[in-house]
Amino acid sequence: SVQQTNDGGYIITGKAAFNLTGDLVLIKADAVGNILWETFGGPKDDAGYSVEQTSDGGYIIAGETQSYGSGGKDVWLIKTDSMGNKTWDRTFGGSDDDVGKSVHQTNDGGYIIAGSTNYNNKKNKGAYIWLIKTDSKGNKVWDRTFGESASAWAESAQQTGDGGYIITGVTQSHDSTMDLNICLIKTDSNGKMEWDRTFGGSDDDWGKSVQQTSDSGYIISGMTFSYGSGGSDAWLIKTDSLGNEEWNKTFGGSDSDWGYSAQQTSDGGYIIT
Repeated sequence: SVQQTNDGGYIITGKAAFNLTGDLVLIKADAVGNILWETFGGPKDDAGYSVEQTSDGGYIIAGETQSYGSGGKDVWLIKTDSMGNKTWDRTFGGSDDDVGKSVHQTNDGGYIIAGSTNYNNKKNKGAYIWLIKTDSKGNKVWDRTFGESASAWAESAQQTGDGGYIITGVTQSHDSTMDLNICLIKTDSNGKMEWDRTFGGSDDDWGKSVQQTSDSGYIISGMTFSYGSGGSDAWLIKTDSLGNEEWNKTFGGSDSDWGYSAQQTSDGGYIIT
């Protein structure tokens, strides 16, 4: 994850790998690329997936940790000051694997985290989309799970103009095909689902990023094995405000191509990486 900062530089999070384990890494680059960096982690595997500059000039990071928490992988939320020094951190999860893939500061100064929780349920063993709302200190205010009828996990969430949230990720059918489809979920400000949509064909498809557009619709980037030129292709889907598809485009050749992130640009177009 990378974002431009208020001083014209950039903030990056990811993973610094050491042999079989790694640490969550936070890198600050100035406008000409000079860097400072910090690592956070313990004796086991840790990683950062999403970073954003906060209103106080510091940074908020979401990822996963095996070094801390309740066992397995836990969602890891870290708040730093403007120099990358840790102010506080929180873990969320149980004894199975839980991952935080996306974090954003909300209008009230708190944070919304999207990812997955992989706890065991008597009726269904699989992953669930997990949406966690915290206050400004990282204390959980509420959390919601989605995907009770099929395994699902989130890759991206954003606050919408009405104070609710939009989530994209993957849902997996429990029939014999076990196909993956892109899911799009809209919630109200308390995380209650308002509607959900799926996109995909007869093969695996994956949603990686979602953003609300200037017309109150949504732009989703991801990948598709169902359509395009062969292998997996980058997939860009535009919807209206209710999640109904308006158009979609694929990009790629005969080998594997993915779209990990998309943003609307100032001229009304889109940029994808």
